Amino acid sequence: SSLFGWFNLRTWPLPPCKRAGSFTCGKVCGLVQSAAPPASGPVFIALASRDPHCPKRRWGSTMKDFVQQQLGLLAPTTFSLLFTGLALAWLTLLRKRAGGIRKGSESTSFRAEARPRSPSSASQSSEEEEEELDPGRRTNLHGTLIPSGGLIIADAPKPFTFENSYCTGSILPMHKPTKNPELMSSGKYLYGDHFHGRKRLWEFRMQFQFKEKVEGNLMIGVELDSYVPLNAAAKRLMAITVSALRQVVGTDLYHSVGDDPTNSPAPHEKPVFMMPLWAFDQFVVTPEGEEPPDLSDPNFSKYGSLRADDRKQFVQKITELELVPGPTYTFAVWGISQFLDCVKWELTKIIPFKPIDFNLFCGAPPVHVVMYTLNTKGALEGEKRHLQTRKSYFLRFALWSPLHKPTAAKIRELIPNDGDLGSRRGRFQSASKKGFLERMFGCCASERPH
Repeated sequence: SSLFGWFNLRTWPLPPCKRAGSFTCGKVCGLVQSAAPPASGPVFIALASRDPHCPKRRWGSTMKDFVQQQLGLLAPTTFSLLFTGLALAWLTLLRKRAGGIRKGSESTSFRAEARPRSPSSASQSSEEEEEELDPGRRTNLHGTLIPSGGLIIADAPKPFTFENSYCTGSILPMHKPTKNPELMSSGKYLYGDHFHGRKRLWEFRMQFQFKEKVEGNLMIGVELDSYVPLNAAAKRLMAITVSALRQVVGTDLYHSVGDDPTNSPAPHEKPVFMMPLWAFDQFVVTPEGEEPPDLSDPNFSKYGSLRADDRKQFVQKITELELVPGPTYTFAVWGISQFLDCVKWELTKIIPFKPIDFNLFCGAPPVHVVMYTLNTKGALEGEKRHLQTRKSYFLRFALWSPLHKPTAAKIRELIPNDGDLGSRRGRFQSASKKGFLERMFGCCASERPH
């Protein structure tokens, strides 16, 4: 009666339908009006017949017919439309509430995201709420520096800074929104003007100020967490991939699938693909006291030396480069990006029309972008492996695709200050706290796991 109180109606139990008896009105089967309704006050009606064969058994049809017959004001479908409208309005409200719950849970889970900042910023704040991200960034490259300052999402407006025993620096990962072709072709995303008309899928920019002179050859490349067993087909594909990459960066690179810990003695080498400094595509040396280029500068591509201008001269200049305290060294790399789509987590252009899943070679995300030198002191004579005991890391950046995430346990290991990062806890509202209509329509309005 509360739902239809505005009609001033009441329900009245109805004895078994006798069809020809006094309990039917003849026109609307199952609807009985009191023999002598009062001049004012409620009209007593029965909403349904108890006869299972009665064609008017459904209370909705009976109520609709009664309103049409008694009031003569409403079209036959008005009641159904009214009820449907109320239900849709309630569903819309529930969906908005569910959206608020999802948004709140994401803000909580990702509260320690590393905030983009300029090199002059004092510290990253893990207490700030996650910034509003456009769809292109939400599906873009994810990662974290090691040690972690929080989650990093590519195409940030400012670089992320770091410091370790050997240097201070900043990094700005940039990636085309390859999962969103319309957005990518429109160029209406941050750094869209820079990527427009260029084959590169991503670009990594980084800046260093060294605390001491760098001894040995500083290298950049990719490192995996552990050994990944490969079958014969995967090994052939890897050989083809390495050959394609050599054509871009040259033959002076080091590649190893690592040591299988199950059949080789320690120490073990991790899988690595490392390149010399001249694998970079751009570098700038800024003397001490002068302002280095901003990694997010729209004109960044015009600064310093470019490999594309004169490859031979570029290789010579960067090979002769001395990395010492004082100057600021700025680098950018993108040459091999045309083969590596870090958002789709695929290798492309290796086999015509056939992308290769990253996980075939790396096992599972993340993949580490690293820069290190090798210590020759204490190494066994003839030892050429890149063992962990020989490495001095200047940069470690673990990356993954939001479409191919590491396990929640792995993310907690990478970003220990965000223990709930990647967990689904808190995303669903308890059913015991829902109201009647919310429980009724919960299957339509609640968030589904994905």
